[in-house]
Amino acid sequence: MIKFKLTIRTILWFILTIITICLFYLAIVPFGKIAYVYDFQKPSEFILPLTPVERVEPAQNGSQKIIGDPVYFSLRTPRTFDTAKIRIKYKNNSNAPLIEAGVLTDAKVWNYNLQPIENQTLDKLAKNWTVVREGDLMLLQRNKNFENIEEFLKNLPGKNEIALYNYDGKELNSKALEFNSVISPSTNKEFNSIRGSFQFYTYLKQGEKLDFKFSFQDLNESAESDAIDINLYSQDKLILSRHLDDNGELASLRPESVQDFGGQGIRNQELGIREKLNEGVYKVEVKGNDDIVTKDIQTKQRLSFVNKIWLNEGENLKIFTDSRFINVQTVNPGSLQKIKAGGGELDLSETYKQFGLKLKDKISEINIPKGDVILSGDGVFAFSPAELLNPGIRKIDANFDADTEGINYILARYQSPREENGWKIAEAEFNLKGVFRQFYKYSFMLSVPGLKSGDVEVGEIKVELKGRSLGEKIKEGIR
Repeated sequence: MIKFKLTIRTILWFILTIITICLFYLAIVPFGKIAYVYDFQKPSEFILPLTPVERVEPAQNGSQKIIGDPVYFSLRTPRTFDTAKIRIKYKNNSNAPLIEAGVLTDAKVWNYNLQPIENQTLDKLAKNWTVVREGDLMLLQRNKNFENIEEFLKNLPGKNEIALYNYDGKELNSKALEFNSVISPSTNKEFNSIRGSFQFYTYLKQGEKLDFKFSFQDLNESAESDAIDINLYSQDKLILSRHLDDNGELASLRPESVQDFGGQGIRNQELGIREKLNEGVYKVEVKGNDDIVTKDIQTKQRLSFVNKIWLNEGENLKIFTDSRFINVQTVNPGSLQKIKAGGGELDLSETYKQFGLKLKDKISEINIPKGDVILSGDGVFAFSPAELLNPGIRKIDANFDADTEGINYILARYQSPREENGWKIAEAEFNLKGVFRQFYKYSFMLSVPGLKSGDVEVGEIKVELKGRSLGEKIKEGIR
């Protein structure tokens, strides 16, 4: 009897030991590699359900249908990792032109690093245009004029003939964009207050100094810290950064060129560089949460806002854009209204919902009776036509049409999804170093901007994670 009890006790201790080892392994992932799968049949402890619930149908029969854009899911991990490869099994029942996956990189400005899942526009053009492939990079030509991508980059055609997808285009921007004295500083400035984060392009002539004065107001509608960051970029390279704390104290890389006049809810900051910069286009980024309102920007240089702008207040506002498609949204019931843009009209009839309008003209005027609206598009926005400045090369989105836009060349980093037993399989890889992670979770998005009707049915999400092994961490700690 005693021997029997000892045997049972030994078995129980053995089982407990195995469970402890398994839990320890899952917690530290000693070899630096692990994979998680969500099959929509049973809950996953690591890949959490798709949200919000109003944009998805209930999961059934091992799949779930996406009926609204975008949707999100969180990945719970016991430790940090360097890369994530996401494998998605799905059906594009709506024939949506574009499906992308993204990881949240910056929660303050709600910025996602998006990677392609499916691009039906490229897939269709690849059947009729000449395609040159080099690894995951592809060059599509309406008429074959280049044998390889290197030849194309050395002998670039006109900027208006080129479109890009999932490609940064630095080589093209540096070679194809030639600005001359026609781009001169604008002196007559109009400015409507802007809420939250934004980016804008400006242009410096040879020998001209950068000169901007910002006035910020803190609405104090939330309890979180309301710090402000201002960054200056040249061809996507950060060359200057400013930081203004919530309490008005200023941390600066070049304190001699910045002044702070805090008080009465207003914070003022200058952005200037005494050293001469090269002639060309620069991008300025203002990062702050939705409590921050930029009341004024004083400058003689251009202000052309990139992709998105939240017009905070005012009546009978007028703004111009080179976007081909705009989205309008408001969180304020008092700002529901009809907006005229480019000869068309958009009925902003609900809060928290995006309403879209396709524009036909190269430059369109947008008339907004009441402020507190969020405008977004695939181009730039400015308060006068003379301010419009867009150095970017056309990017392919859900509204892209190569024929109507006169595009003859497309450079893209893209692999078409493969088909397997009636499902499509696509993979996207993300760099997780430095991305947003909170409460042991990474945040991901599935975007279907062309989802007009129908659905995208997801059958499986698999995430393969890679990071440093336990041995590598120990060695690093010793060093």
